[in-house]
Amino acid sequence: MFSKNHKLSLIQKHVLAWVLYDLMMYFINYLANPNVRIIDVFGVSLIYILVFYLCLFFLKFFVDRGKILTGILAIVLSFPVLAVAGYLYAVVLLPLIGIKIVIGVFDFRSFLQAEIRGYAGFFIYAMLYFFIERSFRKEKQLRELQKEKFDIQQKGKQEELENAILKQQHLKSQSEKLQFEYAFLRSQINPHFLYNTLNVLFSQALCYSNELANNIMKLSHLMRYALESIELEEGKVSIKSELQYLQVLIDIYQVRFSNMLHINYQVIGQIDQQMLPPFSIISVVENGFKYGDLKDPANPLIITVILQPKQIYFYCYNKKKAIPSIDLSSHNIGFSNLHRRLEIGFKERYEMKVNDQDYFYTFELTIKN
Repeated sequence: MFSKNHKLSLIQKHVLAWVLYDLMMYFINYLANPNVRIIDVFGVSLIYILVFYLCLFFLKFFVDRGKILTGILAIVLSFPVLAVAGYLYAVVLLPLIGIKIVIGVFDFRSFLQAEIRGYAGFFIYAMLYFFIERSFRKEKQLRELQKEKFDIQQKGKQEELENAILKQQHLKSQSEKLQFEYAFLRSQINPHFLYNTLNVLFSQALCYSNELANNIMKLSHLMRYALESIELEEGKVSIKSELQYLQVLIDIYQVRFSNMLHINYQVIGQIDQQMLPPFSIISVVENGFKYGDLKDPANPLIITVILQPKQIYFYCYNKKKAIPSIDLSSHNIGFSNLHRRLEIGFKERYEMKVNDQDYFYTFELTIKN
């Protein structure tokens, strides 16, 4: 009975999550085009929901059997089929029921670009959901087993205690195995999925647009930085690397919004041996892109990095959007994660300040190396 209730609750949570996602996309699109209908947004999202759950199915099916590369290959090979299905669905089926997402002259190049970006994004979402959900499940089992061990100790059942310890060691080994599989999967994605697949897409995109090809290559560089950062033993990168890929992020967002974003970005001082946790600056700036109103020339996104021989000072300021995103919790999650990483690598050698006002948002970070 518990199992059925748990599955029903999980389904309800997934449905609620997709509904909230579609509502968020509707409000975002409504700001750009007041004529957009919510049924249009729901109709378009169905193909991406299919991509998400198909990738999730392949991951569960092949990773549990130890066939990681086969699962990745299955996902990559399914993309052309999904692309054709997405074309038929968006251009042929949806207009039959009154939903028309292609306005004016059909531009196949733009459609292909949107599909590639959408499929790659939802594959990453599925991969993150899969491994995070597995990690939480293993941690929950460990917590339950630790409670069981405590109860056994209180009752003085030595034999049961020894069995519980053996179980805990087994679960710990399984958890370590999961982490190894996760790290191994990322290391395989880097050379095989990232370089081979994205390089193939890069070569094909050259036939359509040099700009599209360059954007794919920028995405490749940014994904590689993210994957390599997770594998760092000390959890630190040089400020040079962080700023290099920060510029890549800025370039990608400017392309996405046709260079309409107003950004005031400057680096003061000399780059030396300063270190910081990876994505300390990038994640904050990305939140500025996500939640900020950057099309107001009077209130640009301000990014300032001041470098001294043994210190980094980072300042980020943005005007908030008039209608905020629904997923406001990602601010706290991201900053909580950053706080933990700073505690590990720079305990008592950093200061983080957040000033969340009604219309403006300010973030300051000082790290002493």
